[in-house]
Formats: sequence, C-alpha cells, structure tokens
Amino acid sequence: MDNFDIAIVGGGPGGYVAAIKASQLGYSVCLFEEDKLGGVCLNWGCIPTKSLLHSAEFIEKSKNYGLSEETLKKITLDMIVQKSRQASENLSKGVTSLMKKNKIEVFKVRAVPKKSNDNFIFNIGDSKNITSKYCILATGCSPRKLMDMEFDENIWSSKEAMIPKFLPKDLIIVGSGAIGIEYASIYNALGANVIVFETQDRILPQFDKDISSEAKKIFEKKGIKFELNATIEKINKKNKSVTVNYNNKEITSEALIVSIGVVPNIDKDITDEFSLNLDKSGYLETTNEGMTNYNNLFAIGDISGGPWLAHKASHEAINCINFIKTKKNTHKILENNIPGCIYSIPQIASIGFTEEQLISKNIKFKKGNFPFMANGKSQTINNVHGFVKTLFDEKTGELLGAHLIGPDVTELISTFGIAMTAEATEEDFINTIFAHPTLSEAIHESVLSAFDKPIHF
Repeated sequence: MDNFDIAIVGGGPGGYVAAIKASQLGYSVCLFEEDKLGGVCLNWGCIPTKSLLHSAEFIEKSKNYGLSEETLKKITLDMIVQKSRQASENLSKGVTSLMKKNKIEVFKVRAVPKKSNDNFIFNIGDSKNITSKYCILATGCSPRKLMDMEFDENIWSSKEAMIPKFLPKDLIIVGSGAIGIEYASIYNALGANVIVFETQDRILPQFDKDISSEAKKIFEKKGIKFELNATIEKINKKNKSVTVNYNNKEITSEALIVSIGVVPNIDKDITDEFSLNLDKSGYLETTNEGMTNYNNLFAIGDISGGPWLAHKASHEAINCINFIKTKKNTHKILENNIPGCIYSIPQIASIGFTEEQLISKNIKFKKGNFPFMANGKSQTINNVHGFVKTLFDEKTGELLGAHLIGPDVTELISTFGIAMTAEATEEDFINTIFAHPTLSEAIHESVLSAFDKPIHF
C-alpha cells in the first residue's frame, strides 16, 4: 500500500501508541522510524536506565547484608549493561509485534513530509512515494550539549553513560535533575566517586523543597557530593581525563556526564515546508489535541514541549487520534496532574503543586507528612529512608499535591493520580482501608497527619 489515512513520523511512546490507537479505530496507518521501535525511552532512556538502577540497588543492598567485595566483583559492568540492553531489546521486539498485530506498516527510514495538494507525501527511496491525509510528528528530543562539546569516550550524554566502556573512578555529573540524579545513584553504587554540579542553590530544583533537602541528605550519606550555585567556566580534555573549571576552582575526573536538558528533534525542512510556528524555546506550538498551525499536521510528545515524559507523550497520542476521529475537542492535559518520577536510590515521585507554589499563589492548605521509618513494610525490607508528604486545600479538602521519597514511591504515586482525576478529598483517603503491612499505608498516615488525626507517628 502506498496511500494511508495517517502517517506517523517517530516510533517512540508517542508515535507507536498513536499508530495502535489509529489502527484500532479503523484507519490505515504507516509509521516511519529510522532506528529501533520504542524510541529513546525504550532503547536509550526509561527502560535501560531502570535496569541499571535495579542492578545498582541490588549491589547496594548486598553490601548492606555483608556480602564480600570479592563476591560482588563477580557482578561485572559488562554483565549489568548487557542485562539493560536485553530488557530494551525484548520490549522493542514487543513493539514490533504490536505493529504487525495492528496491521501497521513500518518503514525504517528517515521521513520528511512534503505538501501534495491536500495530502502529505513522503519519498522513501527507489522512487517510491507514500501519501497520507494526516501526518503526526513524534520525533522526540536529543540531549543538550554543554558548551557545544561533542559527546565522546569521556564526555557522556545519557546514551554514552548507559553503555560505558569503563567504570570511572571519579565521575562529574552536570545537572541535578532526574537524569543526573539517577546516574549519580547508579555510579555511586558501582563504586565511583561522584560529584554533581547544579547551577541553582538546591538539587532537584523542580521538586518540592522538602524532597530536595531530604534527597541531598540521603545521597550525601551514600558518598555523593554536590556543588551548588556552580558556574562552569571552562572544560578541558587531556590524557583521557576531563578538567572542569568552576567558581574559580578546578576539578578533574575520568568522565563527565552532561544532563542539562534536551533539545527538540525538529527538522528545519519540515518547519520551512509547512511554515510551522515555534514557541520561544524552539518547540512546536500545538493545540490541546496536538494540531499545529498547518491543517491536518499534528505534533505530540517532546517536540511540543515539556514535561518531557513518555507517559505524557502516550496520553497526547490518544488525545490526538480521538480528535482526528471525532473532530471534537478532547480534554486538556493538566500538567499539574502528570506524575514526575525519579528512579534513584531512594526513589522520588511527585504530583500536583509543591508547597512553595501554594504559598506563592496564596492558597491556604493543610500539610501532612509520614516517615517511612514508622512504616511496618519499610522496616521489614530494611528500607526506611524518606517520607510521604501530602497537601490539601484547607477549605474543601481537595488534594493539591503529593511528594514522596523512599522505597517504591514511583509505584505509589498513581494512587494520588487517580485521586486527583477523581477529585477525591481527604475524607475519601481517610475512609479507605489500606492493606497492612504495605508501603501504601504511609499514604493513609500522611493524610491523617494533614488533618491532625495521626495514628502511628
């Protein structure tokens, strides 16, 4: 087939989900992906890093149980990396199967749509053209460079850090957001001396201040060092080492990870061809349904701006296809209701407003906090760091935000996501029976704490 209803450029969690949904609704669909299906998330981001973190946590726990260094040395860097690659490979094959199951034709080429009357046309080589009525761009983002320095064997983006050729004795990480903190946890557990640079006055600056403070304390106890309010003035590479000059100081390490954000993968040929509008940060401007300023041309996921999360891209994909089908405006995705997770050791998860945001908005609120130290399940698994913090509207009892740090909190956060979607109040939490012993009991106790009804702390 050369003519399709919908053509999708990019096979990540936005693109492939859009393809499946469109096929389920009866559209003929093709998808262009020049690399592996699953995109950065599945192949070079979300999935393999979580495998690395799982291995790192296993090593850290093993040390706590007294396993000897000789025993732990049997777990090699190559072994850990190979397990992470296998996880990605398995899931990428799964996406390939889903494409076949849903009769989606996949072209493994770099695709650039052109105008063709009221349709889009793609040249895929050998004088073959593909046309479609609708086009969805889902090409994602790439790591932002530091001082325009190329990534190589010593200066790493998240991709190079995922498949290292050696384990650095000393490691510098620039940026204390999710990616920087996750890699700090990985390499710290593997035995590297890790130092993290942050331009602001606290780590994890997008998160609630209590989370930032607690995380820093825990990470420092593990041996991770931080340089806050750091201004990097110069970077030099010499003899397979990297020297960083900052705040009139100097430090040298064997490797440096750059985690200072991303830039959109937006082809200039496409923006010029369709005269697409970009925002001041260079991302494509779209409606709630993903439509650009050119008719029937949509953009979803990272290229339309943050938060740069796989689950947000997938949700936008469903919104977009539903709009194409019904021509009715779909619901606006509320950024405040999108959970943010960091799979560090310990994990961090957040949804809704931070305490600082509520104060700045002059919203009166009640605050609850329950430490995992007082949770039975935490004690049984020997993981008692962190807490659950909850924020409620003082008058209505509406859940305004939840901020967690501790064991498996990336699994617990969805409870708060459902509550916010369902507009649950504190009474719904209080009257819910939580199973014992579970980590989720900390949710219940935090809510009780917010309304001066604590039981176990």
